[in-house]
Amino acid sequence: MFLRCGEQGRRRYIEGEIIPPGVAAGRGTGVHKANEVNLREKVKTSKDMSLGDLHDVARDGYVNSFRNGVYIPRSRLSEKKKLLNQGLNDTIRCTTIYKQKAAPLIHPVDVESQFEITVEGIDLPLAGRMDYQDEPTVGDLKTSSKTWHKDRIRDEIQVPFYSFVHEHERGIRPKFVYHVLIARRNKVGEPTGEDYQPLEHTCSDKDYNALFAKITMFMKMLKAEVFPPANPTAWWCNREYCGFFDT
Repeated sequence: MFLRCGEQGRRRYIEGEIIPPGVAAGRGTGVHKANEVNLREKVKTSKDMSLGDLHDVARDGYVNSFRNGVYIPRSRLSEKKKLLNQGLNDTIRCTTIYKQKAAPLIHPVDVESQFEITVEGIDLPLAGRMDYQDEPTVGDLKTSSKTWHKDRIRDEIQVPFYSFVHEHERGIRPKFVYHVLIARRNKVGEPTGEDYQPLEHTCSDKDYNALFAKITMFMKMLKAEVFPPANPTAWWCNREYCGFFDT
């Protein structure tokens, strides 16, 4: 967040201004909860849960993500109920794709594992939580309304970050997999189809060097207390996507 928009990061993580999640974030939360519960069970039984049970978990995760409110752009407040219902429907659609396409490929040895490691030359620990790890793969789920560009996985900071931590802790450079679950809608909001898009990347030393260049820049921002706002032409610098936009 700090690298995408320093001002957004400052207000969220330094000033503590918390904007409720939007509908798309709720969709992701619901599907991730279904994945977490399923993989924890799979570690014990080696089997995936039933589709009906996964739908129940995803629905609860989606609803609970809005227990402290939901962000709806001011221009679309009159559509709030419709947007929330569409989001729930897309959560169920993505969970079905997950059950049919992604879950059978995942054989986890660790689920939702928290980590905190110290790296020489970095003043703060690196910490986070991984969706799952198997050997020798690290993976994550992404929900979307459209197909990703095939090279996008190379640009995501999460990929070298989690890969480095896995290698640091286990001594194995992993293959990183994104399971992209796509629930499409047309311009008037009608469902038009579902897709599953697996993307894979194994990081190079160059990827790790780029990661630590970003971390070093982030540390300089923190120390100098300089937090550049996003370029106003960036797609995320928009009231449709950013709850801080109007203020």
